[in-house]
Amino acid sequence: MISVKTVNNIVDAFPIGILAQTEVLTPEENDLLIAKVYKLRDTFGAGNTTDWLSGTRSPDNCYNQSNIAEYLEFRPLVERITHCVHELARSYGSDDPYYCTEGWYNIYQSNRYQEYHVHPNSIFSAVYFAKSGEDSQGLHIKRPDHGGMIPPKNKKRDTEYNQEVIIAPPQERTVIIFRSYLEHCVPPSNLKTDRVTVALNFA
Repeated sequence: MISVKTVNNIVDAFPIGILAQTEVLTPEENDLLIAKVYKLRDTFGAGNTTDWLSGTRSPDNCYNQSNIAEYLEFRPLVERITHCVHELARSYGSDDPYYCTEGWYNIYQSNRYQEYHVHPNSIFSAVYFAKSGEDSQGLHIKRPDHGGMIPPKNKKRDTEYNQEVIIAPPQERTVIIFRSYLEHCVPPSNLKTDRVTVALNFA
């Protein structure tokens, strides 16, 4: 247990760790992964369109249809992200092994989006940006105590304590790893090229 022992000092009492790792795959590995995503899209067609409010607006996914972690083209990604998950877990004081329990792709085109949601039955979640154009939206992650209570009065400036949302830019070949209870979304944008991501859950 961490106790507040000092006086005349501000303590960062409940920090939340989010890990960003660039160049997870080589360009060649990333190209193979993207090609496999489109091949799976042609195989499965529209994915989950009922569980999500935005399902009819972002239908190109394989959620609940196939665990992409089982495919050869995704193994380098899963192995390297698993290593990053263990790194983040250690910052939470956990040395236990974590395993990828499910994975799926998302292909976003112009005006497609994903509303705020969480990933139940998982401890850590990851979003890997395989392909993104200059107009792609980043991953929006909401602070867990956002809403419901009265905030401090008349915010004059942004600080690390009053941010309601952080945005992870959609940099290609980068993964963002976070606790699965954190609400996150992808706002719509006027895309000129597809935005391709891979989502993974760990427990």
